[in-house]
Amino acid sequence: MLDELYFGDERLILTPIEHLSPAGISKDLAEAVAARREDGGAIVALLNRALPLYWERSQALAGNDRYWPAPRIRNIAIVDNDTAIPPYVQLLNTSTWTLFDCDFDPATSSTELVAYLLAHGDRMSVTGEATMAAVRNAAYWFDRTDQEVADFQRGARATVRPDAAAFHALADAIPWLRELHHERLRPPAIVGAYRPIPNTGLLIARADERRPADLVARWTKVAKGCVATYLRSYDDRDPAALGEVLDWLRDESPPLLVAGQKNRILWDPEHADRVGGIRNQLRNAGGPVQRSILADLRTIAHHSRAFAELAGDRFADLPEPGDDIGQDGYTYLYRGRKILAYNLHEPHLERLKVPALPYARAMLGARALHEWCHLAVDAGWVQAAGDLTTPVADLAACFDDVIAAAEAKMGPKVAADLDELRRAHPESSAVDLGGETIAIPGDGNGAAILRMLLPRVADFKANLLASPLQALVEREAYVRQNIRTLRGEYPADAVWRMFARYVYELQYLRFSEVEDKREYFFRSTWFDRDFLDSGLVSAEALDTVDHCFARLVNVFSVKGGPIG
Repeated sequence: MLDELYFGDERLILTPIEHLSPAGISKDLAEAVAARREDGGAIVALLNRALPLYWERSQALAGNDRYWPAPRIRNIAIVDNDTAIPPYVQLLNTSTWTLFDCDFDPATSSTELVAYLLAHGDRMSVTGEATMAAVRNAAYWFDRTDQEVADFQRGARATVRPDAAAFHALADAIPWLRELHHERLRPPAIVGAYRPIPNTGLLIARADERRPADLVARWTKVAKGCVATYLRSYDDRDPAALGEVLDWLRDESPPLLVAGQKNRILWDPEHADRVGGIRNQLRNAGGPVQRSILADLRTIAHHSRAFAELAGDRFADLPEPGDDIGQDGYTYLYRGRKILAYNLHEPHLERLKVPALPYARAMLGARALHEWCHLAVDAGWVQAAGDLTTPVADLAACFDDVIAAAEAKMGPKVAADLDELRRAHPESSAVDLGGETIAIPGDGNGAAILRMLLPRVADFKANLLASPLQALVEREAYVRQNIRTLRGEYPADAVWRMFARYVYELQYLRFSEVEDKREYFFRSTWFDRDFLDSGLVSAEALDTVDHCFARLVNVFSVKGGPIG
């Protein structure tokens, strides 16, 4: 049991993917939750009722409605009611449902409410927005019994979630949502009398066509209110907090940069007393936000110092980050300088408005070490301990075989993308593996895929070096952030690019404590549905490709660094 990951953040408990299934929560985790929380037994019982309902219903809908997202298992973060967090946040890179303590209180919830919340969370994950989800999910209600609807309405009307008013509105809207038609599930006798609701398959009578817009408007208003309340909750001014940040920077001269918009340096340890730039950025932030930023900066400084101490004399020999290195992320190496930067305006993190979300600081620590290890990889600390030519050739042949076996099913649909892949990665191009290069001979599909994919091996090598340095929570957060569904990132004709990326990212799980790594991967990504259940790739072929890729990366080992 990874107690530090599941129970280490006082703001929530995490019921993780590896302990969930379509049948409910595992016995081991159920016992751990019950032992730690007075209401643990009720949480377990409700999840064991709601998860099977969610899975069965979403499975049936996905089989008949091209717009319905298939079920998948994600983490469930059960957030303390007193924690200010938007109900729309999906932690660990959309791999987590967010529920609240009140969702498991019989006085403010119900089994049907929780079952629906899981389907609702899926919709938000797929579309990236919350306001349309209630309308898009109308088909959910078509086959619900009156008793099931009544149980949902009871819970929805009693809920005290941050977005409670939206669910009150949904409870009131169910009667007309159940009367909608659908292009396949419930086709009308006269199609012309109905207007389609775009990208849903739903059809609505023209006399009622204002109703979806009104429900969306209500959800939009509630969502904006939730976000505003969330932001206000951390707006309390605390002059002492800003002083703590500035004094620490001046007194400690930590080895990091603080950056602002357009990556402009606001604070530099080479001029530690010059704090005016960062003071101007932080002075309007609330005290909790300022202290969260200080905790972030302490994390980066700690890891940078620890890495430098491990590197010893070798630190001076690390190359400076080149002009091609990315200048974004939780933290990043600043171009032209061997130092990590922390950008106050990092997109999507809202560092000047709210404290770090759960697991964000763990990701920050993991990223700090990962970035330093990238420099070490470039310096040759991780190298091939044997021949690369044979495992590379074998892996290319594996990809060729998989693609050829699916030719009858996918050939015309993916031919153009494969042609483009071969043109974009010609045979003459050598591949940089981080500190070493390799030429991949051949003009087939497998060789082209490897020329596209193998530059990511530098990232694997950095993980190989960083993993022993990362705390358990940092390492697990990093892996779980990266093992996610790739649907939505690739167009339908780029299915082999997506397959190759999945095969590569399977290797991340070797750095995790998850016991059944393949099952974790299948449960959480839709890979099994997209590739195995569809008949596109056989389980045996996946095993072969996975083993070929593992043989390739197993060639690498830590050579010149302080770890090994």
